[in-house]
Amino acid sequence: MNFGNINLILIGVGIIVLTTIISLIKPKTSFCSEKYFNKLESMYGNIDRKRTVKLELLYRYVIGFEYIAIGLLDITIIAIILIVIITAILYYLIRKRYIVI
Repeated sequence: MNFGNINLILIGVGIIVLTTIISLIKPKTSFCSEKYFNKLESMYGNIDRKRTVKLELLYRYVIGFEYIAIGLLDITIIAIILIVIITAILYYLIRKRYIVI
């Protein structure tokens, strides 16, 4: 393992740990800002705020695990870009169906 891989693993672990700490400290509905909820309501209509927070937490955990996997597997830049694109596309496709009441 080289220095870049160790950095990626540490970033992934940091994201997971900080997301857990933030979600434990803040109440479930104040994890996201009111401005973010208003933006989502203007885009999608009536949304479920608790489900929105759950989806945001899940997305942050997935990003953290992606960093760890990229650091452990030592994959190329092209694979990293593909993983990030696939995750972002799936997030936006799932978000509309999941948070709308």
